[in-house]
Amino acid sequence: MKSDNKDAQMNKVLDNYFDRIAKALPRKGRKTLLPDIKDGVESYLAENPDATVDDVIAYVGTPEDIASEYYANLDGREISKEIKIGRKLVIILLLFLLALAVIFGITLAAMLVYNYCFPHEMIDLGTVKVITNSDLYPGSF
Repeated sequence: MKSDNKDAQMNKVLDNYFDRIAKALPRKGRKTLLPDIKDGVESYLAENPDATVDDVIAYVGTPEDIASEYYANLDGREISKEIKIGRKLVIILLLFLLALAVIFGITLAAMLVYNYCFPHEMIDLGTVKVITNSDLYPGSF
């Protein structure tokens, strides 16, 4: 039982470790490098069944080290492509927000023109009586 609990804790910590690696890598690196890292960790643990998480990290490296190594091995074109993808996403988001602003502005302008061109009749409600608590609950105050 203790072995199962230890394995469950180890898996949880390793899942967190792999998540940190995934966050440190760009999308392309996650698709190509992360499966290889997971396979390497599985092989390492099969060969070293008593290994701890610290042993795994010492063998594979920290998420920051892995990301640094990944970026160090990219050539200029690949880095440029990663940057261009990020710029395209920002431009798309800005265009979407601009379109929403234009739609909102047109709607607001249409409402103002409608209210100005087609004035509504005012309805006289007569006099308004203010109701106080003493009117609602006589003798309580």
